[in-house]
Amino acid sequence: MNEIMTQTLPESSGNRILFLDNMRYLMVVFVVLFHAGMSYGTLGRHWAVGDAVANIKLFDMTLLIIDIFAMPVLFFIAGYFALPNIQKKSPGVFLKDKFMRLGIPWLISIIFIVPIIAYIYRYKHLGRKQLLSYGQFWINWMKTVSDFPTGFWSPMYPNIVNFNQTAYWFISLLLFFFIIFTIIYILKKRICPSSSIQEKMHSGKTMLLIMLSVWLLNIIMSVLVSMIPSPFPDPFIIIAGVLQFQTWRLATYIIYFALGVYAFSRNWFVKDNNFPGHPLLWIAICIILCFGLGLIVILSNLLSNMESIQTDSGLIITFMLLRSLLRETFLVVFMSIAFRYWNRPHKINETFAANSYNIYLVHLPLVVVLQLLLVNLMGTSSLVKFGIVSSLSLLMSYAISRYVIKPHPRLSVAAVLVIFLLMVIFVYPQV
Repeated sequence: MNEIMTQTLPESSGNRILFLDNMRYLMVVFVVLFHAGMSYGTLGRHWAVGDAVANIKLFDMTLLIIDIFAMPVLFFIAGYFALPNIQKKSPGVFLKDKFMRLGIPWLISIIFIVPIIAYIYRYKHLGRKQLLSYGQFWINWMKTVSDFPTGFWSPMYPNIVNFNQTAYWFISLLLFFFIIFTIIYILKKRICPSSSIQEKMHSGKTMLLIMLSVWLLNIIMSVLVSMIPSPFPDPFIIIAGVLQFQTWRLATYIIYFALGVYAFSRNWFVKDNNFPGHPLLWIAICIILCFGLGLIVILSNLLSNMESIQTDSGLIITFMLLRSLLRETFLVVFMSIAFRYWNRPHKINETFAANSYNIYLVHLPLVVVLQLLLVNLMGTSSLVKFGIVSSLSLLMSYAISRYVIKPHPRLSVAAVLVIFLLMVIFVYPQV
């Protein structure tokens, strides 16, 4: 990483920027918490396991807040690391590494993990009468995959399209971003071969102006996307079964990935180059915005009627303004705090950062199975169930990553195949 080594970067271990690695694993933890809470609120009506007696607004509001920042921050971090990585490895090696690290796990997940989640969904929502043996179900599932499904899909109407990637859409979309980024990088190098990676350093005020521009761009794109006609409110789009994304979110992810690339090229977080203002100020702003967003949600009864935002133009504009502003504020809060206080080597941080990607890969089936095991535990608080599901799934995902996947990757794949065969042999609907 020649260009990087000539700069004074934030505290790093080897070629890693520690506070961004820490931020990435923190966002993965938030994703696990998000999925663990989906069973216990009205926003999770489409979730594989719905705990009907535990639909409380606390989970809805918590999920709504996590949903605002977790994935955009992950795309920002991916973009920030993309530029130095491709410079170090060359475009060909960079893409090869991404296909190995993202493409193969995604393919294994789609073939062997997602069908388990889909089978549990049908068990809970469609009843035993429509349930096939797992082997029969898996064959039908693979037929829908081989059809390369394309079109609109809504989790609120799951029978319309059988195939979807669940949480693994993030991996395929990120890989697609890396492919497009590599093409742009190669073209730029050919057009401007003498340009350097890091051209100049932005001041803190300039960084805030860039964030304001990002906010305005997000608003413009959200309004434009909301005008696209679709058969469902807030739909997903599936392209040949390979890419899956929600229309309004795609623009946000592109903007944040590009912002990460741009941030590295302008030396954000180099030396003392951070967002101005004390973190407590940004935290206070964030709390005020969260309160304002929650007030809109309560007054509009948005969580009970998600389609209301599609019909009230004043509501949708206000909601998008606050949501987008809150997203930028969360990024400033997280980066400001992490850069100042979370940028030193520590064994716990290093081990969680090293296992964060595998935690993302394996947590989802663990979450869903734990939710299924607890759904009939009557008289137990939703918070207790959530605590059990989130803590156990995090600990188990971490243990599987550290002690199985990382030291024995081939054995891990073999274990997935064994689990698949056992389910084919023993999982039949009860008569």
